[in-house]
Amino acid sequence: MLETSQLQTLVSVTKAGSFSRAAEDLGVTQSAISQSIKNLERKVEVKLFKRSGKRVVLTPEGEKLYTLAQSFINSMDETLEEITNDKNSMTGSIRVGTLTGIGKSWLAPQMLQFATEHPDLTVSINLGFQEDLVKDFENYRLDMLVLPEESLPNLGEKELIGEEESVLVFPENNDNFPVNENMTLEELSSYPTILFQEEGDGLYLKWCRDRYGRIPKKINKRYVINSHGNMLQAVQKGLGLAVVPKHVLKRSYYKDKVNLIENFTVKNGRFFVVYHKDALELKRIKVTLDRLTSIENPFGK
Repeated sequence: MLETSQLQTLVSVTKAGSFSRAAEDLGVTQSAISQSIKNLERKVEVKLFKRSGKRVVLTPEGEKLYTLAQSFINSMDETLEEITNDKNSMTGSIRVGTLTGIGKSWLAPQMLQFATEHPDLTVSINLGFQEDLVKDFENYRLDMLVLPEESLPNLGEKELIGEEESVLVFPENNDNFPVNENMTLEELSSYPTILFQEEGDGLYLKWCRDRYGRIPKKINKRYVINSHGNMLQAVQKGLGLAVVPKHVLKRSYYKDKVNLIENFTVKNGRFFVVYHKDALELKRIKVTLDRLTSIENPFGK
């Protein structure tokens, strides 16, 4: 295997016309230059230089290798310059992964605006399951993750984004849903209810536990769909009440088409952005991180 240093020596000797001048140019001893060329000739099994008066010139075989070496070194220099420029500029790519719900309601709109502000940056958003996202992050296929605290990987640095809140919403026609601050859990669970999952809506159950200290023994299921946006649509249609993330509600078309009681809000857990520590050397990573952590609790307001 040819070494880059040997090819650089070959190019330097060719341009300098002598081993001694090449040694001065590279800041090494003449014997080091001679040994490097001997090792290179041993590897390719041909003579690369011949004497021509006081100068050394390439043999025909040396000319071929010199052309290859010069092209390789130029390409390497261009690549290193490109990498350096990428490091200090808003170019290249940024890959962020998160859960589907938070991705659709918050991260995707944020990164869409971010992409328009940085036209030379390629932005990639991966919405998926926590296990797959963590695996991709640990294998450096993602630059960042946005996840709830209980789902964070062991690898990487983390910064708090905000704390998610959930809120009870119900149809505007309050005659069929006489929701009030004094109602009991039994009264609440007797109303037609829209759930995120058939086997148990974790957000709904956590809301009940935080507000009442327990979960209902029975829920009057009316409609089940694993999309908070569609749940809000169902509430607006009068199908039932539901518990949804507050940040989903505030960005939804239906935010002014459903009812809620403001102090029926409960905290649902903290979200963090996770990143590879060494990646902060890249400007695009640092700027993206600053953007995601600059908004004061975007999930709760």
